[in-house]
Amino acid sequence: MIETLSAFDRSFFLFLNSLHLQWLDDVMILFSGQAIWLPLIGYFFWHSVRKTSIKTGFHFVFFLLLLLAATDVTSSYIIKNLVHRLRPCREADLLPFIYSFGQKCGGKFGFVSSHAANSVALVYFSIRILDFKKPWVYCFWIAPLLVGGSRVYLGVHYPGDILGGALVGLFWSAIFSVLFKSCYGASR
Repeated sequence: MIETLSAFDRSFFLFLNSLHLQWLDDVMILFSGQAIWLPLIGYFFWHSVRKTSIKTGFHFVFFLLLLLAATDVTSSYIIKNLVHRLRPCREADLLPFIYSFGQKCGGKFGFVSSHAANSVALVYFSIRILDFKKPWVYCFWIAPLLVGGSRVYLGVHYPGDILGGALVGLFWSAIFSVLFKSCYGASR
């Protein structure tokens, strides 16, 4: 069963990684970086302050930073070191088939994606805590999709790594949102 899933993940990776356009290279590098998150964090902070108070806004950011630390430690230091699954760009037999334009490969192991874990955690926690009522709130999910997609596009993660990271992000953000609400109550 594991071999079948791994073979499917590998084939799906090669298919997705082959769908590239030269003008997208720089865009994918941008979505793969951390700087892209600052405007989103700033927006969530502003929304928190607007809905509640400056003090609650800072508590929100404090919990958000703790959440990101938990997802990052879980994905980067615990799961990757337990599973030892090589990144696609570290697999010698895959290198000739991976679209590459000089981007960095990253660390040795790739399961689970820390980028996916952190981006999903950021969005899910913020949506749960800030209790958005508008239907456009689902647009926030575009960001984690672009982050995860960029990691496959850049050849540094398998789709399964992204899915695993997303599950880590969902897990920790559910826990932290319960903790935040128990400490500060639901956002008004």
